[in-house]
Amino acid sequence: MSNGETTGSASNARAKTTPYGRAQRYGDEELKELKEALEQGTLFYAQGAKVRRLEETYAGMVGARYGVACTSGTAAIHTALIALGISPGDEVITSPITDMGSVIPILYQGAVPVFADLDARTYTMDPRSVEAAITPNTRAVVAVHLAGNACDLEALSAVCRKHGVPLVEDCAQAFGCTYRGRAVGTWGDIGCYSFNEFKHISCGDGGIVVTDDEEMATRLRLATDKCYDRRSGVAQRNPRFLGNNYRMTELQGAVALAQCRKLASIVERRRRWCAELSRRLEGAPGLLLPVITPGCDPSWWFYMMRVDEQVYDADTLAQALGQEGVPVGAHYIGTPVYTYPIFTEGSAFTRGHHAYLDREYRAGMCPVAEDILRTCVILHINEGYTEQDLDETVLGIRRSAAKLAGTGTL
Repeated sequence: MSNGETTGSASNARAKTTPYGRAQRYGDEELKELKEALEQGTLFYAQGAKVRRLEETYAGMVGARYGVACTSGTAAIHTALIALGISPGDEVITSPITDMGSVIPILYQGAVPVFADLDARTYTMDPRSVEAAITPNTRAVVAVHLAGNACDLEALSAVCRKHGVPLVEDCAQAFGCTYRGRAVGTWGDIGCYSFNEFKHISCGDGGIVVTDDEEMATRLRLATDKCYDRRSGVAQRNPRFLGNNYRMTELQGAVALAQCRKLASIVERRRRWCAELSRRLEGAPGLLLPVITPGCDPSWWFYMMRVDEQVYDADTLAQALGQEGVPVGAHYIGTPVYTYPIFTEGSAFTRGHHAYLDREYRAGMCPVAEDILRTCVILHINEGYTEQDLDETVLGIRRSAAKLAGTGTL
């Protein structure tokens, strides 16, 4: 299909003629690992082999010295903040376009979420906005690698070093993503990942944190296990700080271990499909295609485009694509996290005073993020998408854009 093809020559039938392909997620590899886990006679991480092997395997995959598994991506970030000693009244800078899992741990530590604005085309945290948000109370930055595209880690790392602030990487959507040849999650002090059912690889739910710092690795382990020190083989019940029970079971570890062996193939297929999608959508009227952070090799958790509001709006495009059989969602999470009632109404806790209540959260705080959400459409990606899926998706998007823009050409 050429970019000059006219809408008149296209069929009136919807572009997507068959369901999108989908790769089978679990199979014999996971069953084998699960069987071995059950045959151990224990499903407790400290006595079994699967969680430990997962930790070693995943740390090795990303080039980190230590890995500590936990129960979710949210737990991974909370574990990181506990290990860093984040305390009541501290400020933690993060993204306004993210899952609440990036923010809940900040609040649970009694700390204050501070939101930095984003780059308009990469959708990642703007290092200039991060630096402008740093105060004497800033104790960490949680950088969110949205949609499998890396933040500008070189600039963010420089900002954090300059101000003596630890950098935590939220890699929940960025399994397999690299920046300047290094895996995301290894640029900061701690990298956090999610094995949620909907991520690149999964064990239903689970998470893992990685670090190169031996002392930090010990604190991360204690933070997942009620601060019980099991290095001697017997739990030492003399906690010195407040940990949590975020222990991954051997069943989760077994499935995640099998999934790790599939990651490279999953990411490669997503990269190939999305790269071709971007190439073939170039020049589509009214569309602003995603921009990859310089130095990044993205892993494409989803594909997010923006519309030129002078041509058409996101809802109109989403409706047109739905009619073409190309399911997209407009506006992603709707509005930035800081506009949720938990912030605007101060409703995180039923009573008592929390430090975040002293900060005002309102619309307009991060104008670029608000523009992104108002104008974006999301196409979900799966490594099982086929060449036919690609052809029909391109046709549906180009035809809808041309029709709404009134250009008459695809």
